[in-house]
Amino acid sequence: MVIKKNHAEMLLKLLKEKETERHLTVLEKENDEVVRTLERAGLVSLDSNLNVSLTYAGVGIAQQLDALIEKGQLKHFSQWPDDWKWIGSEVIEMLDSAEKSENITQITLPYLKERGFVEEDKLKKRFVLNKEAEFVLHTYKATSPLLVVSAELAEEIRKLPFGPTLSSRLHVGEYYESLLEAMRLIAYSVPKSDIYSFTALGQAVKNTLELGGFVNEGYVISPHILINLAALADGEEIDSDAKQWLEALGYVDAEGNLLPAGEWALEAYRLWKKDARTDVWSFSIEEEEIAVLEVVDYLWEKNKENKDILPTFEQIKAELVDRKVKEYKKLIEKYGKKIKEMPEKFRKIAEQFQETKNYIKWFEDNFNLRIALFSLESFNLIKTIEKDGYSEVFELTNLGKDVLKDQQAKRRSISSTAIKAITMTRKSFSAPNVEWYEKAKEMSLVGTFEPTKSGYFYAHLAEEIEREPYLTKYEHEIFKMIPDKGMTVSDVLERAKNDDEKRKMQWALEKLEARHLIEILPDGNIVETEAGQLMDRALSGVPVNFATPITPVMYRVIKALSEVGSLYEKEKKIRILPKKHKEAIKRSELSEDVFKEAFNVCKRAGFVGVNTVNEAGLLILEAVKLMNPQESLAGYADMYEYKREHLKE
Repeated sequence: MVIKKNHAEMLLKLLKEKETERHLTVLEKENDEVVRTLERAGLVSLDSNLNVSLTYAGVGIAQQLDALIEKGQLKHFSQWPDDWKWIGSEVIEMLDSAEKSENITQITLPYLKERGFVEEDKLKKRFVLNKEAEFVLHTYKATSPLLVVSAELAEEIRKLPFGPTLSSRLHVGEYYESLLEAMRLIAYSVPKSDIYSFTALGQAVKNTLELGGFVNEGYVISPHILINLAALADGEEIDSDAKQWLEALGYVDAEGNLLPAGEWALEAYRLWKKDARTDVWSFSIEEEEIAVLEVVDYLWEKNKENKDILPTFEQIKAELVDRKVKEYKKLIEKYGKKIKEMPEKFRKIAEQFQETKNYIKWFEDNFNLRIALFSLESFNLIKTIEKDGYSEVFELTNLGKDVLKDQQAKRRSISSTAIKAITMTRKSFSAPNVEWYEKAKEMSLVGTFEPTKSGYFYAHLAEEIEREPYLTKYEHEIFKMIPDKGMTVSDVLERAKNDDEKRKMQWALEKLEARHLIEILPDGNIVETEAGQLMDRALSGVPVNFATPITPVMYRVIKALSEVGSLYEKEKKIRILPKKHKEAIKRSELSEDVFKEAFNVCKRAGFVGVNTVNEAGLLILEAVKLMNPQESLAGYADMYEYKREHLKE
């Protein structure tokens, strides 16, 4: 949905005609572009005589526009600059973020005020969305665009970058830009449209047109074409002319079998009918965690030659100590007497290194191996197993191996924000803001025009990993600080005493978002996800002195016990017969020693009793379900495979 000066004029003209019951406006050459844009947005319709009239959604939007102008909250459309948007994808994103968080930040306040969408809540002493804003947002979400792509527009779409990229690279002319945005094929960034990207629907359409739709005239995508394609794919008979056109478009072969372009066209049809997802999935990993992955992999390679070598906690630690000592010796040699010029995150550790006489103690004071192992396991990159008499051995999962393969070219931290710059485009009206886009570029996830192969991989990973719960004590402190709604990133970071603590806070937020416990919105607001709200309740009774309120190993114990017990709904407990404990140990895939140790920790945390999984434990199980996609994500899983075939190594 996009409404500029000329669209507003047409909407109010049609509203007046409706109120006076005089239908005068007909589609003509002079108003063709304005009417077609409003039609694609679902705000006007055309009858067989090309008479133009407002749809139900169009009436509502026109009435809100008229009311805001009448009340003086919005300038009359005649005073609007020609390229200024009253409504566009970036405005919808601002409205959506404000509604989700029940808070309007300083980032978006002037832009929403300018559009007449804000009122002051004097009781709470803050600005909130007014009724007109809420109506516009809800109407947008309830309205489906008209998806119609001509052969001429298709050719322009093929030339465009996928994004996210700078909006200045969108070279199709104002009319086609408006059509693409009206059909929800592209979206712009908050608050000033600096970045654009194809949306989930737009990506499916663009992939379709890169593989098919190569005709000189006519429509290549329309409701009629997509409905016929879906019917044929379901084995139904369709009109011979329709089938021939599908074949000419390259969507099916002569026998009516789907071709790759047809498969993407069906994905476009699904997204158009169902709309894109609302959840945004992400992932996060730090350089120190990557170093641990490398050591685990290295020790398994050594195990092939010497069975006494295994990635146990102590052997991983010994190898890491050796590597860190070599790393900091080189750093000190490089900087010499100019150690003060070393980046702060290395300088303090280097100064301690120069003074230490005990490298193991120095390592333990500055690097927490246990936290790294728990974090990697919580993202399903490693797994704790029992092997050759060792109760705790770590092995790489296939996803862990994939991460290592990607990191061989360039080892770097990957932030949730950077990945989200890609995955958020799978919504219907979202593009990353400039800051997120720049982070994605810095981490080599986004190139000049679209995600890199690495970017597609991590976006795919964000949707594929099976998250397990894990919070450090520090992350839990940050998590407890955040209410369900009404707090911003700035509110959190302003509590930091120095830059070092600010960096720690930022990474804590990254991890919380990557675990889908919070969502950081484009306007800077933070909201707890449904999973986060459940986890918040589950951890509320954990004693304050707990180093790690919840770990993947603790979760595996709770999950295994729940699987062998019986639920008592009134008591909000699962009861386990004593004889079932051995079966639970087996199901957990943990050694008996590790299981018993984790079980005792769970008891102290209040998640389990001697023979029960308590209410807090049940909340954890429920939260973990929501930490992972509840639907089959035909998104970056498919995009990754497609792009992997088309992008150069």
